[in-house]
Amino acid sequence: MINKIEQYKKVLYLLDKNNVEYIQYEHMPALTYEDLLKVQKETGFYGSETKSMALNIGSSQFIVCNTLQGKRLNINKIKETINQSRKDLHLNEIKSIKLATKEELEEHFGAEPGCMYPFGFSKNIDIFVDETIFQTEWLLFSPVLPTRTIQAKAIDLKKVYDNIGNRVTYVNDFTL
Repeated sequence: MINKIEQYKKVLYLLDKNNVEYIQYEHMPALTYEDLLKVQKETGFYGSETKSMALNIGSSQFIVCNTLQGKRLNINKIKETINQSRKDLHLNEIKSIKLATKEELEEHFGAEPGCMYPFGFSKNIDIFVDETIFQTEWLLFSPVLPTRTIQAKAIDLKKVYDNIGNRVTYVNDFTL
């Protein structure tokens, strides 16, 4: 089982190590976007909310996709992108993709639904990043804990992705 506090510290470490400009907010638990809107009004943080999703690609293998809240993933485009990258590695094609279950999130990421984070997990998990996230000034994301929100300079997060050791694929919008 993955320790949430250790994961939280790892996310902050990666931000600091890569000189990301960010502010951390502590607030009541926010597990839904509605909760987050209420918390946002109370605390005053602002920015575009990220959507980080852990996806099961079979045999307990996971990938993480990062985009902006409100966008719906185009599973066929994701599958096509993954399969192309797997061909480069001479690996088998992915046949199905499904959202990680609550139990899988807890076991493999130490997260709960609504608190999936964009980076800081095992290096064997590939990350797919919708490049449109870098077109906003500030991004908001959960650093694992439902009582914390990070407001970070979007462009600075690219430094994290480029230096974390995971295989990161930038995608020019994989949403519907």
